[in-house]
Amino acid sequence: MEIPFVGGAYTGYSKNINAQECINLFPAVDQRDAKNIVALYGTPGITSFSEIIDYLDNYWNTVMTSYWDTAMTALWNTGMDTILGDPILVVGPNRGAHAFGSVMYTGVNASINQVETNGSNSSLGTISTSVGDIYFADNGTEVIVVDGTDQGYLVTAGVLAVIADGDFPVATSVTFQDGYFIITSDLGRIYISGLYDGTSWDPLEFTTAEANPDAALLVLSNANDLWVFGEETTEVFYNSGNVDFPFTRISGAILELGIQARASAVKINGIIYWLSNEKRIIRSRGYQFDTVSTVHIDYQISTYDTTTDAKGFTYTLMGHIFYVLTFPTEMKTWVYDVTTDFWHEWQSFTDVADVYSRHRMNSCVKFDGKYIIGDYTYGQLFELDIDVYADDDNTIRRIRTSPTVNKERKNIIWHRLEVDFETGVGLDVAEEADGYNPTATFAWSDDGGHTFSSEYSTSLGLYNEFTTRVVRRRLGKSRNRIYRITMTDPVKIVMLAAYAEVEECTV
Repeated sequence: MEIPFVGGAYTGYSKNINAQECINLFPAVDQRDAKNIVALYGTPGITSFSEIIDYLDNYWNTVMTSYWDTAMTALWNTGMDTILGDPILVVGPNRGAHAFGSVMYTGVNASINQVETNGSNSSLGTISTSVGDIYFADNGTEVIVVDGTDQGYLVTAGVLAVIADGDFPVATSVTFQDGYFIITSDLGRIYISGLYDGTSWDPLEFTTAEANPDAALLVLSNANDLWVFGEETTEVFYNSGNVDFPFTRISGAILELGIQARASAVKINGIIYWLSNEKRIIRSRGYQFDTVSTVHIDYQISTYDTTTDAKGFTYTLMGHIFYVLTFPTEMKTWVYDVTTDFWHEWQSFTDVADVYSRHRMNSCVKFDGKYIIGDYTYGQLFELDIDVYADDDNTIRRIRTSPTVNKERKNIIWHRLEVDFETGVGLDVAEEADGYNPTATFAWSDDGGHTFSSEYSTSLGLYNEFTTRVVRRRLGKSRNRIYRITMTDPVKIVMLAAYAEVEECTV
């Protein structure tokens, strides 16, 4: 008989009710006479796209060498190379990115870098901060960069320059609409630039939220509307052409929910997704909202101490559109599949902490037809690729924990369990190489997912052994059985369903 196995991430307040995990796997739905309507695919891996030069290394070579003699410089270039490794690689998070025609701009530490389509890059200069989120926007000619200070920057024709206007406010977010750069300030106000002129800022050209006196935290242009997210409410403005201030609130366009994390808001096909001040994940529906997080996801978020630093991203893969929400302090990443309405958890192995935790994505833009992500540990740029089965040089660990299987609380004897995988996925490599004989590791729990048995591995099939079957036998008896399968080999993973031979036990 088929048993419930494939699904999303639904661990909530009590594992005894639901202990489902879906880590580095995402459910895919096929209703076109498919063998199985729902299957699990492996999430994409990442491969190197661009290694950003660390501006601190440039600083050492251009400034600090004036205080050191040639011998000490030589010591740095040789001895420290051995101790620290390649000195040109960034150590620090990617702070933000923006695609602009045939180039993209990204911030790492205090450096703003220009990246070409072939991955080559150069530093355009530095800004005043080296930590925190960076926000970009462009008007077709200028790219503005803000970092939460009163020093804004413009990139024009590949040149980075400080906005010299002394009236430029402390900018906490930025967007572009109808010829204006629009920012939120530390005072909760909304300022606009001169028309198609990011160098000009009038201190009197501002407005504030109208329906509620909460501070404006974020501005976001969406489908010719200007969305203003506050601490407790969200208002929508349009360009009315008013001579005093061109943007006017749309009558009735008030949402009684604000934003918990400024960086969580993402536009996806004209719909905005964000983490609300009630710590639910919601999306716009006209000038109202729908909740997309489940009670299980809401519970997980409610356990986090820090949520104001959450970051949102989006990418599209094989027809699936994903909203990604990472909680940096909590080291967690949750992903909502807009296409199928399923949730999964996304993890990476972290060299620094030597554990699996949040995904490495700290920025994400579509650039030259690819999704390029910025790493949160070393600041490097990577390309997402469904046909890559590792996170750069690190193993991807995929876990599926099933729903509870029971039969009216009666003991059942498990004679046989078969999980239907796409098999024969072993790599055509030497026998001692990773992926030659990939395996799925089984464990089970009879106490609601609180503890699990020892692990037992079964082959997913050598290269082109497509008829391999993934079967375990003599699995004991249980009243409530949960199975967990773990996969770590760098191979294609497709999990279709699970089937069991069981016998009701009277004992």
